[in-house]
Amino acid sequence: MKKLFIVLFLLSYSAFSQVKTPADITYQVVNKESQIIWQDVPFVGSHHEGTIQLTSGTLVTAANGKAKGGKFVMNMKSISGVDPRTGKGNKGVEEHLHSDDFFSTIRYPIATFITTKITPSTKPNEYTITGNLMLKGVSNVISFPAIIKPEGEKLKAQASVTINRTLWGITYKSYSFLSQMKDDLIANDINLTLNLVFNKSL
Repeated sequence: MKKLFIVLFLLSYSAFSQVKTPADITYQVVNKESQIIWQDVPFVGSHHEGTIQLTSGTLVTAANGKAKGGKFVMNMKSISGVDPRTGKGNKGVEEHLHSDDFFSTIRYPIATFITTKITPSTKPNEYTITGNLMLKGVSNVISFPAIIKPEGEKLKAQASVTINRTLWGITYKSYSFLSQMKDDLIANDINLTLNLVFNKSL
């Protein structure tokens, strides 16, 4: 009787140990439905803005839908400049952005963001995202709030983050490095607005 009990115990333990933890779910960004908008913060006058396209993007969630991690690659050669008053392309601004004064897109054609921590808020679908932004060969930690929520079979993510360009060596006409009048300087901060759409990986 004792041997039978031991056998049954071992069988039940074996069956229990083989129960698999629900697998994570991977989502891929849909480039055609996603958008990253950059915008500077001028001291005076109108601001400049434009878009940056993603080369790829992956977002991973747990089986319960909670976001866990992600990796994104931005195509810096796609950065555009737009006149916010007319919506038309601003070729002068765009060419300057690609130059060594700013993003040096020939030498640094991509930028990456890899999450290191995603902390859920007490509110549904709200998170604090922390990760490493590699830009122009320089990596810095950034952290920002985001909303990540399911919509049917898709995931949608919205976020806004402000970065100080000088931390990545972009010091052109920065007030931190020059003592000129503000009218001739460019603010350090760049705002990035993210509206991303993801499909579940097959």
